[in-house]
Amino acid sequence: MKSASPELPLATTPAPGAVALVGDDPSVGQLLKHLIEKGDPEKNIGVLERLIALKERSDAKQAEREFAQAFATLQKEIGSVEARKAVPNRDNSIRYIYAPFEDIMRHVQPFLEAHGFSVSFSSEIKEDRVILLCALRHIGGHSQTNQFMARIGSGPPNASGAQADGAAATYAKRRAFCDALNIVAEVDTDGADQDARSLGAPISHDQAQTLRELVKETRSNESAFLKYAGAATYEEIGQKRYAELFRTLQNKLRPV
Repeated sequence: MKSASPELPLATTPAPGAVALVGDDPSVGQLLKHLIEKGDPEKNIGVLERLIALKERSDAKQAEREFAQAFATLQKEIGSVEARKAVPNRDNSIRYIYAPFEDIMRHVQPFLEAHGFSVSFSSEIKEDRVILLCALRHIGGHSQTNQFMARIGSGPPNASGAQADGAAATYAKRRAFCDALNIVAEVDTDGADQDARSLGAPISHDQAQTLRELVKETRSNESAFLKYAGAATYEEIGQKRYAELFRTLQNKLRPV
């Protein structure tokens, strides 16, 4: 039996034009490099394609592991964000307190940079909803995308259509970002942050319309009801408050 070449130690001699494996346990990268440098492309094209696919999967898995490790460390360090922005009622009482996106990003940005993360956003409007996608990317190559959908309401008093769209987009952007990083806004007062993630996603259009009609039927004060619900509009009421609010209004319902 013909002995193998000293440069390519093998138990058997490779076929003419084929590439011999190098070392006892070569990595995918080493195999690919050796195949490119020493092999005959026409005879090894199938092997080359399989090695490239294997290398890509190996790199993707490694990038995912690096992302998970960096993200776990980020979660330990990032902490919570203090909610300071107050939204007043017409009588200047505080309706609710929240943390604007700018405050959240100012707090989070140093931690993102320290652990090799970056964020980007994209949006689309579908019917009466705005959808914001938050992409969290790691320097290793892996990324995760989180989305949040918000219903476009009337916006602030006397707001134009574009302003209402912008208000909904800003709200959705903040929520998508907070959900992606599991950020919680805390209020440094005796009150509660009614805009916090604990209230869940906004109620549906039909649910908002149901509450709106019940408020009229029960002759309730709309401003007082929305203040109690912790929202500026019906469309911003959190899902976790809906059942309670519906029961409260049903109990007040008076026969015509």
